[in-house]
Amino acid sequence: MVDVDDVVHVWSRSGNRTPSDRLGLFARALTADRPLGPYRALDDEQEDRAILALWRVDRPHATIADLHQAPPLSLSCYRQLLHDLARGGLGPLFSRRGSLVGSLL
Repeated sequence: MVDVDDVVHVWSRSGNRTPSDRLGLFARALTADRPLGPYRALDDEQEDRAILALWRVDRPHATIADLHQAPPLSLSCYRQLLHDLARGGLGPLFSRRGSLVGSLL
């Protein structure tokens, strides 16, 4: 499996200028409830859950309902993090039924 340092390295290598300590917060949030592994396309629900995990770094009490109310542009940096991770060949792993692997969601 992929660890936090690997994720930060992928993001840094993609040209992301965010400081490494902040990227580490995003990486820990993304890996807290699910492992990361080889990239797989996400369906809409899976992408929402991954973006919500990242968004909670800045809004710890955010919910899926909050995410759906947010203007799309306000979520673009989180979508870009997922995109950069995918370009690096990595992504969150979900079970077949859409729930997070290793999660109680």
